[in-house]
Amino acid sequence: SSGINAEYGVDSPVTFLGIDYLNNEEIFYLLENIQKLIGTKHPIVEFGANTLLGSTGTFRVHGLIALLASQIVNLCNTSNKEMVYNRDKTGILPKQRRLVEVCEMISTAFFLHDSIVSTDGSDERGNLQKGNKLSLLFGDYFLATACSQLASFEHPKVVDSISKAIASNVEGRFWLDTIDPTSPPSLPDITRYATLRHGTLLSSCCLSSGLLSGAHPDHITALESFGSNVGLAIQLKREVFAVHSGRAEVTSYPYIAAVENLNRMGREVKLGASPDQVINLGGGIERTIESCEQHCNRALDALNVFQSVDDVFVASLGGIVRDIKSAKPIVSV
Repeated sequence: SSGINAEYGVDSPVTFLGIDYLNNEEIFYLLENIQKLIGTKHPIVEFGANTLLGSTGTFRVHGLIALLASQIVNLCNTSNKEMVYNRDKTGILPKQRRLVEVCEMISTAFFLHDSIVSTDGSDERGNLQKGNKLSLLFGDYFLATACSQLASFEHPKVVDSISKAIASNVEGRFWLDTIDPTSPPSLPDITRYATLRHGTLLSSCCLSSGLLSGAHPDHITALESFGSNVGLAIQLKREVFAVHSGRAEVTSYPYIAAVENLNRMGREVKLGASPDQVINLGGGIERTIESCEQHCNRALDALNVFQSVDDVFVASLGGIVRDIKSAKPIVSV
C-alpha cells in the first residue's frame, strides 16, 4: 500500500509509539499484565497487540501522515537556514519527530481510556476489572508523559494547539455520553463530534509541525485543513468497517445518516430494530462512504498549495488518502 511504501521515505514504521520517552520498566509491567488478560476479550489486549507488540492496526497511519506532512512543508521552506541545517537525511526536524511521537502518545492514552468496559456482574475472576484498572492507569501515564514532553518544546503556539486538541477530544467524548438513542442527533452534530474526537489531534499535529519549521502561513493553514479532513475520513471508514463486522452503533455516522434518510422518506424507525437493520434499510453505508470521499477530496485539495514540492513526496501523502478513500472491508466467507 501507499502507507507501507511511504514509511521508507520518512524512516519510520506505519505504526509506532515514542517508546524512547517511556520507562522500560513501566512498559514491561504493562505488557506482562496484558499477557495475563489474553482470552478475556478486554480491549486492552487489542492495544497490546496493535500498538506495543508491532501488529499492524487498521488505519494506524496518523504518525506517518504527520511525518510526511512535515517533510513536504520543510521542502517548501528552504530559505530557513536553521531548519535546513537541523533536519535529518529524510528532511524532517528532530523536534517534528518528537512532536509526532507526543501526539501518538496522546492518541494512545485516549484509546486506553476508551478501553474501559462495563463488567455487568459477569466478571467472576476480576479480569475485566483488572483490565479496566490498567487502561485507566496507563492511559493517565501516557497522557502525563505526553504533556510533559509537550512542555519541553517551549513553543507557546504549539503547546496551545495540542492542548486545545486534547480538550476537544475530551469534549467529544463527553458529548457522546449525552446522546439519547431515542432522539438521535443530526448529521452536522455527529460530524462535529467526530471532528472533535478524530480530526483535531491530527490537524493540530500537522499544524504544529509547520509552526516548528517556521512555515509560510498558507502552508500551515493547508496542513491544518488536510489533517482535519483526513482524520475525519479515517473515522468514517472505520465506522463503515464496523458495520460490516457486525459492530454497528446508534451513535455512529452510518446509523444517524440512515435515520435521516428514513425520516426524509416518511418512514419511522421501528421499535426494537437493530442498528444493522436501520443502517441497511436507510442506506447509511452509502451516505457514510459519500461523506468519507468528500473529506478525502478536501484533503487532496489542501495539498494543491504544495505544488512546488517534488511530486514524489506529495504523491506519497496523496496516495495514503486515496487508499483510505478506496479501502474495502475484508468480508469472511
